Amino acid sequence: MSPNNIYIKFLQKVNKNYTNDNISVDKGRFILLYNEAQNKFIEWVLEKRNEDDIRDIQNLVVTDKKLDINSAGDINDSFKLPKNYFSFINVNVKATKNKCKNTNINSFEVKGENLNELLNDFNNKPSFLFRETFYTFGNNNIIIYKDDFDISKVFMSYYRYPQSIDINGYIKIDGSTSTDVDSEFDDRITDRIISLCAKDFNSNNDNLERYQVDKDRIVSKI
Repeated sequence: MSPNNIYIKFLQKVNKNYTNDNISVDKGRFILLYNEAQNKFIEWVLEKRNEDDIRDIQNLVVTDKKLDINSAGDINDSFKLPKNYFSFINVNVKATKNKCKNTNINSFEVKGENLNELLNDFNNKPSFLFRETFYTFGNNNIIIYKDDFDISKVFMSYYRYPQSIDINGYIKIDGSTSTDVDSEFDDRITDRIISLCAKDFNSNNDNLERYQVDKDRIVSKI
């Protein structure tokens, strides 16, 4: 759907049945509202994990992206998360020890407060013999732990951020001129995001009646 059509639909939704208000939203503010609502929609889908909704955002899946190493240490290596990283799916760790090169290592996420206990527990610490290790997240990195082996490669599958839409006709915060950027979702999903955008707008403007109307639109999956 083109950004101009999205903008017009948004204005129609916030003004529908409230013609006396004559609500006007400038293009720059609308773009901010829409792109924030788009990210909220993706978060909602991932939290609910409904199979039908998950299928709607499969175009955001990036599979087996090789990660660049950020730093190497004695007990762990950290790898940079991709710039467009939104939500984690899984990670594939390959390790090397002596003549065994790029061997698959099973991995699982742990909480930071459990690290010392796990690192000192023979049955749970990273082990090339048992082909097992664990990881944490921090500072836009995934941190993978090691003991008697080297981490040779790391591949991550994840959901990326959706493409932000834009619309011609306003000056952006950085001083540049805006250009038209279409939504990458089909009209059905775009309509749901528009409804969420309208809900957020009405909520921010303290109109509880409109908030409830738009909330019902989203729940009913337009």
